[in-house]
Amino acid sequence: MAIRVFLADDNALFRDGVAQLLQSDGRFEVVGQASTGEEAVAAVSQHRPDLILMDLRMPGMSGVEAIKRIRAQNPELPIGVLTMFESPDYVQQALNAGANGYVAKDATPADLSDAAIALAQGKRQLVVPSYTDADEAAPKSSQLLSRLTPREVDVLRALCTRSSNEVIARNLGISPKTLRNHISNVYHKLDIHDRAQAVIVAVREDLVGVDARN
Repeated sequence: MAIRVFLADDNALFRDGVAQLLQSDGRFEVVGQASTGEEAVAAVSQHRPDLILMDLRMPGMSGVEAIKRIRAQNPELPIGVLTMFESPDYVQQALNAGANGYVAKDATPADLSDAAIALAQGKRQLVVPSYTDADEAAPKSSQLLSRLTPREVDVLRALCTRSSNEVIARNLGISPKTLRNHISNVYHKLDIHDRAQAVIVAVREDLVGVDARN
């Protein structure tokens, strides 16, 4: 039986990307999503997930407070923190509030899936970020995107929309075949395999904003 996962993150692009990755894995069913802590607290009893994956920084109620409230109502429900630039102290607050572990947003798809499985089984799971603050993130971002040509960056950004390849090619003024070649190059250079992973990379590297979808 598939593990029922609920996602809470204010970044719709990232959240949808994670949802697609988990759904494509076959071991998971994403049963609900929320963009705020308040929504997550209210929706958990409705969706009855086996696992919650939650960002810490959301508008309104913080992830830490949402974890406290969910944990008070659901003592056994596994909760994993999705984190990016959080300080160790802030992550520790989430663990103290009742989170079972945390997973870095720059984890590989395989690591994310494995961590979700472990969390759902009640295990303590820590997949640490490769960097811990925004100052360290800047070099990483520039190094990653520097692998791409300017046109490939345009293609990566376009993949974050809901447009078909035909529409993307027309908007970029290139043929569908050329677009396919660019997409193949982007996937190869970034070591990714599909649009869902492309969205996660683009959001993580601040290449697109939360409301970038068409």
